[in-house]
Amino acid sequence: IATAHNITFLEVPQYGDPRWSADLVCHYVNEEGDPPLHSVKWYRDNNEIFRFTPEQQPYTRTFNTTAGGVARDSCNMHSCMISVVLPKRYNTRISFTCEVSTEGPRFAVVNQTKYLTVAVTLKEDPVITGVEGSVQFGEDVLLNCSTSPAMPPANIVWYVDGKPEKTEPWMVDNTEVSSADEYGLRSSWRPMRLRVNTPKGDVSLRCEATQPVRPPYVRSSNTTLVVARSPHLSMFTAAGSRTTKAEATFLMIALSITFHILSKCSALYRV
Repeated sequence: IATAHNITFLEVPQYGDPRWSADLVCHYVNEEGDPPLHSVKWYRDNNEIFRFTPEQQPYTRTFNTTAGGVARDSCNMHSCMISVVLPKRYNTRISFTCEVSTEGPRFAVVNQTKYLTVAVTLKEDPVITGVEGSVQFGEDVLLNCSTSPAMPPANIVWYVDGKPEKTEPWMVDNTEVSSADEYGLRSSWRPMRLRVNTPKGDVSLRCEATQPVRPPYVRSSNTTLVVARSPHLSMFTAAGSRTTKAEATFLMIALSITFHILSKCSALYRV
């Protein structure tokens, strides 16, 4: 029984930036005894957009489509690459199918399908700011989590010691979003005011940024707040502050003078 070439691997990126074309690659092999390769066809959703037929002239053919055509191609007896133009509509999900068939009379066919979502995904993890050194028990700390420009913009959620940030009932989502840049991309940020009330020596924080695409695209960052075990040092013992040392010295001199005056008064009173 005649069989088709086996598709060993279909390369379709999960997300595609509409500012550039996306490269798709179909890899296939011919098992021993299989008929020769007849054609390789690419489909966008249900529409054929490209065909490679090595025994015909011309051996490649592209098909016009309103959703965006094929910008370039490179095919041989083992693989077929096409570069496709993506629509400008973000969060659009497109299926791409590679279909490989052998020579007649049976023209056996195999195919594989993968999906691509149009989106400009986050290129780096979100950035957490406001964490400087240690904090005191009972102290209020203001933190912020921000993302680089992307589209669609990310929604941000804070996690404190593994649990979602507690918010008021009316605070459905307080993620802030910037205006669009020259490419239509938007940054996101979300502040959080945290009161340190844990008996532990630290607080684990995670900022999770999720772009609402199919499937969701998630990036996150982690940091730790170190909770000091003792109160802040007083002005008498604080080190490294010239102003504090001067104030302490002045106060000690003033106390000495006061003690001396009181001693004189006490002596006069006894006389």
